[in-house]
Amino acid sequence: MKYLARATLILFVVFLLFGCSVATVDAPRVTSVSVENSGGVSSVPSLPTLVPTPLALPPAPLPPSTSDSILLDTDVAHQLTAEKRAIQRATLPPTTPEAVTRSQPPRHPFEGAELYVHLPPQAQARQPLRVFVALHGMGNRGDVFSQNLIKIAEANNWVLIAPTFHYGDYLDLEQLRQDDLQLSRRLLDTLDVLPQRLNLKLYRQVLIYGYSRGAQLGHRFTYFYPERVKSIAVLSAGAYTMPTEKIANRGTPTVVPFPYGVGDLQECVGKPINWQALRRVSFWVGVGERDNHPQDVARAFDPYGGRTRIERAQSFKQALQSLGIKVYLVIFPNVSHELTPEMRGHALQFLREEELANPLDD
Repeated sequence: MKYLARATLILFVVFLLFGCSVATVDAPRVTSVSVENSGGVSSVPSLPTLVPTPLALPPAPLPPSTSDSILLDTDVAHQLTAEKRAIQRATLPPTTPEAVTRSQPPRHPFEGAELYVHLPPQAQARQPLRVFVALHGMGNRGDVFSQNLIKIAEANNWVLIAPTFHYGDYLDLEQLRQDDLQLSRRLLDTLDVLPQRLNLKLYRQVLIYGYSRGAQLGHRFTYFYPERVKSIAVLSAGAYTMPTEKIANRGTPTVVPFPYGVGDLQECVGKPINWQALRRVSFWVGVGERDNHPQDVARAFDPYGGRTRIERAQSFKQALQSLGIKVYLVIFPNVSHELTPEMRGHALQFLREEELANPLDD
């Protein structure tokens, strides 16, 4: 009996120890932390939330580099600007005569930029390459706008570049003026560093293709830097800067300022217009037959080119032609303010034919 009682006691102790061990394994550890409330009374500690730890998976392998398309987003742009070989180009020249002599700090054209670049097949073996600049309209993006241009760029051995610009209000003439001066300089800086960035030999003269607001920027860039442009196709621009420096106002010559004309480019970009270089650039202008609503365009340009996109395209063509500049105008029937495949096809065919006509004129 004595032995039975002792065995029972031993079993009872073992059972208690086993129960404590199970409780220690299964129950989460509670850490008591006193948290004072507004009344100065310690609150009751709560159980911690158990957060499962995910398995440490190895990083997914990167896909092979098969794309010639490069989207230079903001992160990549900052990496480019951190390189040792910084680009030492001055900022946009001032627009007032008093500020012309003011020194400007160096700038980096890729900083904060969004630039879509697409290389043709076998780019290294087919150097030198022509740069084809695609300029989108209001509310679009370069990478989106350029998708319909990739195949033709590859077929023609062009380096397609399509920047994304955040245009301001094009009906605000001061805003438009400042935008196009700054964006044109930014585009020039980009073209200057592109051969180094891509490690490719590129022709100095580029082809420009612009739609709507991009057409405005494109032809104004050509005025500022005509030595850098071979040919330009502009489609459905809302307004044109006329190639005019002065007009007779009651018998007195009056300067036509930018963006209406080019009479004050010395103050705007630091040099007058290079007429000799501009006469070597060929222009193609396209617009839809139904793109003729006066309310869609800035009224301030009416005295210089007309009230609608069609009238302004016609005036632009006549002004260029009177200066001996090669220019074509195509009005597309039954087309409103849009970019149709037919319009795109005509513009691209023009650019290619002009390039082939003078392949070494660089």
